[in-house]
Amino acid sequence: MLHPSTRSPARAVALFALLSVGCSDPAPVPITDAPYAPPPASAVVDEGAVRIRREVFLVPGVTPPPNALTGKPTPAEYNFVRVVRYRVDADPPRPARAVAVLMPGFLGGAGSYDPMARAIVRRSTADDAYEAWAIDRRSNLLEDHHGLDVAEVRRDPEIAMRYYFESEPAEGKTFAGFVGQAQLDFASEWGLATTIGDLRKVIELIPQNERKSRVFLVGHSLGASISEEYAAWDFDGTAGFSELAGLVLVDGVSRQEGNAAPTITEQEYHEGSMGGPAGFNPPGLDAIEKTTRYISLPILNLDVYPIAAISGMRAMWSPGAIVDDPYRNKAFLTLLTLPEIPKMTNRAAMGFAFDDASNGVSFAAVSCGEGTGGPITEYEGIFGKLFHPSDPKATYSWIEYDKTTSREHTSLDDISRSWVEGPSLDFAEWYFPARLSLDTQAAATLTLKAGDWPFDQYNLRAMHGASMDLPIFGTVANLVGDLGALDKLRALVQNVPIGAGRPLEGQPRTNPDAFFVLDVIKLTHIDPLSGTDDGAGDVSNWYDSLTSWMSKNSPAGGAVVSSPKP
Repeated sequence: MLHPSTRSPARAVALFALLSVGCSDPAPVPITDAPYAPPPASAVVDEGAVRIRREVFLVPGVTPPPNALTGKPTPAEYNFVRVVRYRVDADPPRPARAVAVLMPGFLGGAGSYDPMARAIVRRSTADDAYEAWAIDRRSNLLEDHHGLDVAEVRRDPEIAMRYYFESEPAEGKTFAGFVGQAQLDFASEWGLATTIGDLRKVIELIPQNERKSRVFLVGHSLGASISEEYAAWDFDGTAGFSELAGLVLVDGVSRQEGNAAPTITEQEYHEGSMGGPAGFNPPGLDAIEKTTRYISLPILNLDVYPIAAISGMRAMWSPGAIVDDPYRNKAFLTLLTLPEIPKMTNRAAMGFAFDDASNGVSFAAVSCGEGTGGPITEYEGIFGKLFHPSDPKATYSWIEYDKTTSREHTSLDDISRSWVEGPSLDFAEWYFPARLSLDTQAAATLTLKAGDWPFDQYNLRAMHGASMDLPIFGTVANLVGDLGALDKLRALVQNVPIGAGRPLEGQPRTNPDAFFVLDVIKLTHIDPLSGTDDGAGDVSNWYDSLTSWMSKNSPAGGAVVSSPKP
């Protein structure tokens, strides 16, 4: 159910609070007789008209400097970035007319792009193949997914619950606990320069002579700001945009493009500011170097991530089961102030957790249906006006997204799968680097130059924004909520026609394909990534629009990219 959302910073924990909705389930018949092996790095994940293969591999990244105070460098095993490649299943891989490289947003992992990535590849034809490469930033490598991977292979979510919360070993390994801030002093240097350096290593897998024709950099939310900063970045004299076919911003934009100076001052950069993503105000550099290397959610902290994945497993594998889970219940009681938690199916639990009517996080909500089986009451709490299941004697179930009176956009299967499937993959980024958010604010003008403190002091080299001659596609959903949000970027490139060697060479920005803006404001912030590609409604239209635009901005033919080793 769609309801107006407020954007109070306090609401930013509500999604994770609601994952505590009070029901767990007995697992489906577990698979226990075969020797354990992790989920495969290469597998066919869609058997439709276009068979889709997902491949997961690591790419060597850059080497950041050590922490300025402790001198501790990043351990070598974390100088990698994980890529989740979706492509047409063929051996060898088909030449790709377009490769969409997908940069997640705040707290987002590669799994957040799973439905969208499949939708892009699904639009391949006999003549043209499309690929999508979703990025897991290096911080995702810190996550211990062993319990979730075992649970996925065994099809038993309770393995994961016991592994993370009850100290029970899974296939010979015991959870060592979440990684503390003090253990990650080196992550103080995992800012924008490191992230953009890692991203360039991924893009360099595409043959150099094909990048300008084939690589479309896509960013969602904060990832959109990172992506436009990549396009404006100076790589030893080479502008990032010169090796991109197009830039796609999905419900995210800095609104500072072309400003004389970033809104954050150098003092705020050191001491902290109020300009962080989705109401989370990152600490300043001084605190990041000393104590606070990643952004942790209030109240629920890191527990929420395996809880979310376990909830997704239950929703998919035992949708109608109803049992009790004290770990979810505790947070549910605290944050929704219900005196007693009603019974609900696992499907309903996942639905109440993620639907925008009951999840107050405007930056992380989907429209996935509505609850049924008892009264659902509006209430005013610390997260504003939301709806919750209010009858402790009722048993709630869930009406799917396409069966509601006003058809919604995301299937519970799609959002659940984003949290579950694949080796060490999920929707989220457990240890989001505080430095990345801070640096993204400092580089947001895209026109930094010598003499500017972000450029001189912190090597933030987003300087070529006013020269970007690549086509741009902006998608505006519910969080940005205003087509005018792209006006600053449009003005910055207004007098820069599409550059030489591009299909639209010489076209002015008044050509709609040179600067394309798509209004999907009726979609939640996450629906453009998680929305179900069922051939009906706004989500499939969005996927159609994107791939059509990529075709117009890439020549016939394709880049041949071999499959790297896992």
